[in-house]
Amino acid sequence: MLYSQAWTSSLLSAAPGEEETASIKYRHKSIRKALIAMFNGKCAYCESKILHVDFGHIEHFRPKSKYKNLTFTWDNLFLACGVCNSAGNKGVRFPLEDEGGPPINPCVDNPSEHLRFIYDQNSGIATVGFITKRGEISVELYGLNRYELRSHRSNFVKKLYVLSKFAPTKPEAKALLDAAIKNDSEYSAFARSLF
Repeated sequence: MLYSQAWTSSLLSAAPGEEETASIKYRHKSIRKALIAMFNGKCAYCESKILHVDFGHIEHFRPKSKYKNLTFTWDNLFLACGVCNSAGNKGVRFPLEDEGGPPINPCVDNPSEHLRFIYDQNSGIATVGFITKRGEISVELYGLNRYELRSHRSNFVKKLYVLSKFAPTKPEAKALLDAAIKNDSEYSAFARSLF
């Protein structure tokens, strides 16, 4: 980001009461537009498409309230849905190593090294499990198995599972399955791990 250093200096030297004004520059529409493109209009954490129902949050992976010097650092800015980024989920929490963290950074870490994507054919439920302690912390922190998300994701994965049965003989089914594993598809990490 072109102005990152100047904005950070301004924020760090802001007088009490002026910090909020100095910190909101990260909300600039060009930054939002770049993050939407970078994350394909999906939440960085739960992979739900969000732009059809919300503007999305410009999220600070390391919370700006605790890491002011990273407020404008590009690698610390994500697009997130309002639920993953809510106080009930990640919000301003950021567990450190002694607490089982840090949480998975979807831009740096390979989620499949920490998370298991499980589809139970009998129940039709698509659950995110964990392999590592960081995975466990991330599932809890981002709320990756909250009821509404798991229900929506399960419906999506259920359709992919049915498509996978037809993919060997039906080019249309194969094309839909191929599209589901592309980065711009909702729940693509889950789809890639299964198919």
